[in-house]
Amino acid sequence: MKKLFVITVIVFMAGLLLSAELLAGTETTLKKEFKAERGEKIEIDLGTGGDIIIQGWSKERIEAEVTIKGRNRDNIEVDFDRQRSGLKITSEYKQRRRNNRTDMRIFLRVPEEFDVKFETNGGDVDIRKIRGSFTGRTMGGDITFKELSGTARITTMGGDIEVEDCELDGRVKTMGGDVDIRELKGNLKGITMGGEVNYHNIKRSDNDADEVSVTTLGGDLDLDFEDQDVKARTFGGDIDVSRAKKVNVSTFGGDINVDEALVGASVNTMGGDITIRFANEYVQARTMGGDIDIKGVDGWVKATTMGGDINVTMIGDPEKGKRDVELKSMGGDIELYVPEGLSMEFDIEIAYTKGSRRNYKIVSDFDMKIEETEKWKSHWGQKRKYIYGTGEVKGGEHTIKIRTTNGNVYVKKGK
Repeated sequence: MKKLFVITVIVFMAGLLLSAELLAGTETTLKKEFKAERGEKIEIDLGTGGDIIIQGWSKERIEAEVTIKGRNRDNIEVDFDRQRSGLKITSEYKQRRRNNRTDMRIFLRVPEEFDVKFETNGGDVDIRKIRGSFTGRTMGGDITFKELSGTARITTMGGDIEVEDCELDGRVKTMGGDVDIRELKGNLKGITMGGEVNYHNIKRSDNDADEVSVTTLGGDLDLDFEDQDVKARTFGGDIDVSRAKKVNVSTFGGDINVDEALVGASVNTMGGDITIRFANEYVQARTMGGDIDIKGVDGWVKATTMGGDINVTMIGDPEKGKRDVELKSMGGDIELYVPEGLSMEFDIEIAYTKGSRRNYKIVSDFDMKIEETEKWKSHWGQKRKYIYGTGEVKGGEHTIKIRTTNGNVYVKKGK
């Protein structure tokens, strides 16, 4: 017991000594100042790794502050090279060691119109309030851009990217993090190999293409592109679209939610629910294993699910545009609301299998002829009976075709 106490005291004292060594006198600060003109370039190459912070200001000079912490801080050499095109800052280790315990940060103030190029072997990058060209790469840190304008071509190998209140073209890419782009004007593409991509309040430049294309290999997409067509794919996440003109999205394993599609929506998921709050002209929706809820469509509809319910509400002037409906479920209820005055022809079929509860029904607010077969029929190795609903309203201009298995069908007048 006494021996254990002595060992504990020794370990405790060693910890105190180590902490004292790390806290006392383990920081070196370098400060430099250079004349500069608008339109020049700052180039940073940190072989040692380190964080980079750059802010634009109205003065025509560069102020640099380098802070180096850690036991091996004296092993880092920082060089400032004033060139015709601007300033180049580099860092490297004087001696190569297996473990260099250092923590470096560079803070820069540069003229607000300046190009930036950087490369760091590991650290965060934060750039704000500058107009120019931005290129660079970090091997393992987050990237933050705020109040920038110009072009960007940026990569991080293992961190998140945040872009806010910018006017940028180009691309930002992360190999293993999220991309969050907000309050942007321009054609900036966010790419991730294994995270989420979020676009909020994006306005494209006037000379950009009409379609926005977004792809991620394994994360959610959250998109807000007013007055733009949106085409998006993810191989393993949810897709949310707030505002768009035409929507064309698909996911191999998540839910799809569309708030507004002003020129139609085409959506496809291999394993999730679909919700469309409003779409103009048309909706095409398909899921292999979830429900479909179309809360408002001013146009035609085609929706299919392999194993869920379908709810559709048609809105708008019933005398304008194409308004055919085709709904199919392999195992759920289907509910359709149509505007009063719509000219339509009903073609409804319920199949129910032998052994099911067998009390399925068609419920309609419109006159319809309903018939049920008496004999069981074989289909795909199962015994089935069928309930049919047929009829015509106001000349039967638009076809209302509904199919479900072991489910009910409801056709109602608009809410």
